[in-house]
Amino acid sequence: MKKVVFYVLLSVFLLSSASAISEPFKKNMQASTDYEPLQRHITGYLAQQPGVYGLYFVDLESGQEFGYHSQTIFHAASTFKIPMNLYLYRAAEHGQIELSEQLLFTETHMEGGTGILKSHTPGGSYSIAQLADYSILYSDNVATNILLTRLGKENVKEYMRSLGGQVVDNEQNITCPYDLALYMQEVIQLAKKPSGEKLLDNLFDNLLKDRIPAPLPPGIKVANKIGTWPPTNTYNDAAYVVHPDKPYILVITSENTPGYSAAREVIRHLSELVYHYQSNGTVPASLKQPGTAHATGVCYPLLAGGFYAMINFVQ
Repeated sequence: MKKVVFYVLLSVFLLSSASAISEPFKKNMQASTDYEPLQRHITGYLAQQPGVYGLYFVDLESGQEFGYHSQTIFHAASTFKIPMNLYLYRAAEHGQIELSEQLLFTETHMEGGTGILKSHTPGGSYSIAQLADYSILYSDNVATNILLTRLGKENVKEYMRSLGGQVVDNEQNITCPYDLALYMQEVIQLAKKPSGEKLLDNLFDNLLKDRIPAPLPPGIKVANKIGTWPPTNTYNDAAYVVHPDKPYILVITSENTPGYSAAREVIRHLSELVYHYQSNGTVPASLKQPGTAHATGVCYPLLAGGFYAMINFVQ
């Protein structure tokens, strides 16, 4: 009986969520920037890089947007944790779950890669709120698996579709740059309510800041979630950058890259380029011809707190 009630509530929740979502990236007809030079440079630069990259950009002041391979399918890796947490907090908002509810950690939830619970012995219980924190702050795969047991992977995927997700598959952990930008915009909308501030705060505070945030000026706040999948040399980042004048969303995805170092160089170059364009409206000469990124050095660096930016969420 409880299961039936839950699915009825889920249906109501999805309908109400979908009706409340405004047209994605709705344009503001006020002063706008000409992004054609930036888009042209990005297209030319990415076409030179080994591997396949995707990108989506949204200026949150004007609503202007553009993409590169924006609906190409990429492995989502741990960027999936963004819509999963969106679903979780929306479900809590609608009274479907209690954040204080305790969930049991069993052997079936065990997984390597990022996180801290992998070093804990199964058998303990954790609140949904604590697990949600871990899934973003530490990109904790075990916490994610425990949450999915309670939330239901199919329910999360249906919610992703209700938001307008174009690349959603119940069996595969896949996405596209456009969808990740859509989910990041929903995070910002959710944070306008006190009940939804926590997710955005966690994205600001998460430990994995080696990609889009890395080249930006000190003090610039970035809410982001990376994803890494070594079998396909996939390195992703989805970010909300709080530029002092022109905040924006930037999503970069990849596959078949030469490795972490090369992909990181590409992502950082694009991040620096976009930030400079938001500040000055030009592509600086120093960033116009960065050349081709090649893999160098250690592939998977040890990050703060002892967590590897390596295997992010095996679904």
